[in-house]
Amino acid sequence: MTQGAAITPLIPETPAEAASHWFALRRRKPDCIEEQQFAEWLEADPANRRAYDEVTRSWEISALAATDPTVVTMRTEALMVRPPKQRDFSRLWGALATAALMLIVFTGISLSYPGLIGSARDIAARRDQITLRTGIGERATATLDDGSTVVLNTNSTLEINYTRLRRDVRLLAGQVLFKVAHDAARPFVVAAANHEVVAVGTEFEVRLEGQNVRVALLQGRVRVAPITAGRRGPAAEEVAVMTPGEQLVASPAGMLVNRTDVGELVSWQSGRVRFDNIRLAEAVAEMNRYSRTRIVIDDPAAADIRITGAFRTGQSYSFAQTIGEAFPIEVEQNGDVIRLHSRS
Repeated sequence: MTQGAAITPLIPETPAEAASHWFALRRRKPDCIEEQQFAEWLEADPANRRAYDEVTRSWEISALAATDPTVVTMRTEALMVRPPKQRDFSRLWGALATAALMLIVFTGISLSYPGLIGSARDIAARRDQITLRTGIGERATATLDDGSTVVLNTNSTLEINYTRLRRDVRLLAGQVLFKVAHDAARPFVVAAANHEVVAVGTEFEVRLEGQNVRVALLQGRVRVAPITAGRRGPAAEEVAVMTPGEQLVASPAGMLVNRTDVGELVSWQSGRVRFDNIRLAEAVAEMNRYSRTRIVIDDPAAADIRITGAFRTGQSYSFAQTIGEAFPIEVEQNGDVIRLHSRS
């Protein structure tokens, strides 16, 4: 049982590790979306550009030993370790990392950022199941063997396990947009907390918050039901069949379906979140998902202010400044904490 995924890099937390991943990805021909994402990452922070330059220089230095016969032989063997039919994204990173490691052993050259090698080994070790992860503020897109795609939002973890009869995935944390390739013989089943979403060919988003699951349907139809254990299946009244434009919220207390603007719910794909007349406390909680810089509201009066607008994810201080300019709110930053409180 094998699954493959062509994936944009799941960027690690530090510029050094991120640079190693980007370098590995760009050793093949990236598509236009990946090039755009790379350019955005490169321009986001001067430290990113410095880190990428360091990785490039290290690789160029190690390449000076590439003609050594012993190194060539060992690198060739390393590239042939995985079965030819295995087409997952670990193949590229694993091969590059192993080849680089051979060069280091025989030339005494040490890469500035060994995260490339460690990350590649970790990914290559997972053969029967694909696990995709993003960190805080990261997004990533993977294309699976059947042509389905998954887009992971900030701080998300997704397990993928295909069989001949089903396409099973489990959302362990965060938020994922699914674009499911049609296959009537093999349903696509997303498990999250105590519920599962069943689709054949459709587009929908699933968000997990503790034991609460939110499903937003953009296209097609999905069936949502509690996961049953020890009995044949859920009762008819426990099953919800959704149509496009609907949002379902499932909790231990039951399921609630309502119409909503699902386009706004998935605006995070473009790096933005939209708020429509919601409490500042709720908006702050959402912004905090995308950044290690925490926004803290110090008093109830400020928390109850209602806001409407679109904001860039990960831009915590810019968001706080905008709130401070629009409302009688003081903004104070101390390290990685931004505090908001009503002006006296």
